Amino acid sequence: MYDHLRGDVIESGPTRVVLRVGGIGFDVEAPTSTTSRLSIGAEAELFTILHVVDSVPSLLGFADQTERLLARRLLSVNGVGKAMTLAILSTYTPTEFAATVINGDHLALKRVKGVGAKTAERLCLELRDLIAKLDLLEDDAHTEKILPRSSEDAIAALTALGYSDKDASDKVRRAREREPSADTETLVRFVLRG
Repeated sequence: MYDHLRGDVIESGPTRVVLRVGGIGFDVEAPTSTTSRLSIGAEAELFTILHVVDSVPSLLGFADQTERLLARRLLSVNGVGKAMTLAILSTYTPTEFAATVINGDHLALKRVKGVGAKTAERLCLELRDLIAKLDLLEDDAHTEKILPRSSEDAIAALTALGYSDKDASDKVRRAREREPSADTETLVRFVLRG
């Protein structure tokens, strides 16, 4: 219904903006990545989504169309609402989020407030192909981090055994360097042997 709004910023908080457009004040919820770019009294343009849940409408606003597109993708995932969408986009830039999803790094997504293990895994699973098609990765630096499925599974197994996320990732990466074609079981054995 509303594609974008352009007007003067009347109020701005961490996740909320009031934008006056043609004498009407629009109350817009936004990620901190958007609100941090705004100044009270200055003109701003927000790309919007009219989000309706249980017949209650709310207006979500984003500094650019890429963030809005990611928000739409996030809202399409079962169990992901506007609060979680805004939290994710407040935590990660579009490029960082794309790399996280493509890498299948559900452990990184769990660090976002409100994102549990199952939701993080669902986000990676359901959005991986959609995000890859958007071509948000700016360079090859992020694609080098993409782990084979066996590495992801080995990291998950090691964290279940009590290793920290970082320690498990580092040890699996070193094991992968020694044995590039190793399966999950082999990687875990390499790490446990030291």
